[in-house]
Amino acid sequence: MVSDFDQLFYADSYQTVFSAKVTDQKSSDGKYWLALTQTCFYPEGGGQPGDQGEIFVSSLDSVDNNQDKQVIKVLHTILKDDIIWHQVSDLIPEGTEVQGEIDFNNRYDLMQQHSAEHIVSGIVNRKYGYDNVGFNINNEEMTFDFNGDLTWEQILEIEDEANQAVFKNIPIEIHYLTPEQQQSWTYRSKLELGENVRVVVVPNYDTCACAGTHLKTTGEIGQIKIIKRESYKGGVRLTALCGLRALKYFQKLHEVIQETGELLSANLDNLVELVKYNQTEILELKQEINKRNNAWLELYKKNISPNTQQIIIKNQIFNKNEWLYVCRYLFEKVEKFVCLLTEISAEKYMIFMYSETVDLRAKIPELKKTFDFKGGGNASSIQGPLIGDYQKIVKFLSEIA
Repeated sequence: MVSDFDQLFYADSYQTVFSAKVTDQKSSDGKYWLALTQTCFYPEGGGQPGDQGEIFVSSLDSVDNNQDKQVIKVLHTILKDDIIWHQVSDLIPEGTEVQGEIDFNNRYDLMQQHSAEHIVSGIVNRKYGYDNVGFNINNEEMTFDFNGDLTWEQILEIEDEANQAVFKNIPIEIHYLTPEQQQSWTYRSKLELGENVRVVVVPNYDTCACAGTHLKTTGEIGQIKIIKRESYKGGVRLTALCGLRALKYFQKLHEVIQETGELLSANLDNLVELVKYNQTEILELKQEINKRNNAWLELYKKNISPNTQQIIIKNQIFNKNEWLYVCRYLFEKVEKFVCLLTEISAEKYMIFMYSETVDLRAKIPELKKTFDFKGGGNASSIQGPLIGDYQKIVKFLSEIA
């Protein structure tokens, strides 16, 4: 965690451009790192990813006019031994004057998630007394862990209250507390803190020690949407999306609902009802198909002649989840094996074989050689695609000893 609160990203979390000198460089495990006299790049910490962006070996005004000027990508930023290290695409000599520019779209997205997390965690702590014991933002979603359980009913109430804080567009305050001031403040904190404490305050919602970057007002969060709940280490883990992430989620959700509604001739009010109806209808159809398949299977088995050596059935009516059951059922009336051949295309078949008397695995090499068999299996069953004339395949199988 950064303890130097004079950093540029603390002075103004919206500052994107800065000038600096390279103070150190190193390479490790194929990665290049630079340290600078000052930086707007926030280093990874407290669940917030490090910033990305670019470093220019020239003034920003001249970059567009001179293609020879060096542009270096900043891929990641970390804090190690009180030094902020920038993972870069290339190294620059120490003492080089540079200009840096963070990817502000990425920074703003991270601030939306982080500021929203404070609001949700503050509400959970106030209403239920649970502590936030884990927090992480990745490229797709944000998760936070609490040391107590929450039902979906409770989560939706928390979500409603959190979004009320967003709609109120409350200014977010940053306070730096001396050891004396800390005695009169009450604030959340997951870590043992040093002499200086930076506290982020969302009035009436949360007061928390935090070294991350934050928005100026809650309204900039846009929206807070909790999309997932899972039990985790005796408590609960919530997954949330905020800002543009929430918008994209709802756009995708709308697209899926719209397409599903068109397929079922349904609207938002009766979509779930129609999906349930279709599920019931499909289940009933499957049951009827299984009933007829079993009747066919029983009739087929009755007509198997005594001392039948093998059975080869082409384009059978059963799905692959039933193949093993079918073969085992029919094998009771045969000596060697049961084989199901399903035509995929001209001279291409899916084969499933079952036997309790023949080592089918030993037949795989010859199947591969003769019919380009691409499957596998064990001693009692094999399956996979093969290529060849149907009559030749049948002749080969019939000669299996």
